[in-house]
Amino acid sequence: MRYLLLLLFPFTCAFGQNKDNARYTDARSLMIIGKGVPTNPVYVRLDTTQTKPFPQSVRYLSTHSAGIAVLFETNSPYVRAKWGLRGKKYYANMTPIVHSGLDLYAHNNGKWQWVAVGRPLDKDTINTQALVENMDNSTKQFMLYLPTYNELTSLEIGVAPEATLAAPARPAIDTNRRVVIYGSSILQGASASRAGMTYPGIISRRTGWEVINLGFSGAGKMEFPVAELLATMKASCFVLDCIPNPSPAEIKERAYPFIKHLLTKRPEVPVLLVESRIHETGYFDSRIGAVTTEKNNLIKEVYTRLKQEGFKQLYYLPATNLTGHDHEGTIDGSHLTDLGFMRQADEVQPLLEKLMKKSGAGR
Repeated sequence: MRYLLLLLFPFTCAFGQNKDNARYTDARSLMIIGKGVPTNPVYVRLDTTQTKPFPQSVRYLSTHSAGIAVLFETNSPYVRAKWGLRGKKYYANMTPIVHSGLDLYAHNNGKWQWVAVGRPLDKDTINTQALVENMDNSTKQFMLYLPTYNELTSLEIGVAPEATLAAPARPAIDTNRRVVIYGSSILQGASASRAGMTYPGIISRRTGWEVINLGFSGAGKMEFPVAELLATMKASCFVLDCIPNPSPAEIKERAYPFIKHLLTKRPEVPVLLVESRIHETGYFDSRIGAVTTEKNNLIKEVYTRLKQEGFKQLYYLPATNLTGHDHEGTIDGSHLTDLGFMRQADEVQPLLEKLMKKSGAGR
């Protein structure tokens, strides 16, 4: 039986070992992207000072490192990683890799190309793994995405002792062109297979923009203090993709003051309002279908009211084509698979490109 297990899981066993003499560097000394505001500690999206007026659910989810990535360049023949995790590593509707793992890309021939993942181990507090090996000694730029649904307590990048390792001299992500997206669990990353397959990640790699992921699972409910914080963030464009989370009553109460505050405080920045994705189960469960329809009708009313009040920088994206029409883009009727995320990126990106040009931050 022991030999059968080794045959079935050779890669897991190999990645769990640490037989080399890699030189490890704290990732905080490299280039960290994907953060809306500076925080302490570094790997959280918002810290306790910023989230003090927020509900407990948002305060907790803010510690998850969704959308944060490390940029670095090295000529090492291999890249290893050590990372520590605060919380549990499994949800029923997502992979352990997207929940608690790492996702590595390299910039190759002008495009970001997937390289490897870091697999979270069942029992280890500190995961130590080789991400990629046997490379040539040319200098390459890498982007390492952090876990979407866990808090990272530490991260070190390991390279060969004689190799160089530094922040990129010419980063392939432009932090002066920045999209800030606020939303739900779908935005946070449920249920991509790995962190790079969220739709903000896909758009960022395609365009070279920095995209800030402020998705809060089940908790993107437009509390007014969130609008106040968003309005302080550096942004070339804001996206509000939070409509799946608030109830119809909460949309009636919160959506208008939330959106108006952002529009008023940041008149120079386009704001894209995205309808709730169509809940696939709602095609059969009439109650679910009716709620989704009601929420989208209500947010469209808010949009129309604000446009009539003269807010020209507000734009609207219906859910009609967000995830395609073959009903195959979700894992559970609500949360998107990689297929669903690719489709949403395909739908959102062209409109964002137009809005970024309006803000002066286009390509």
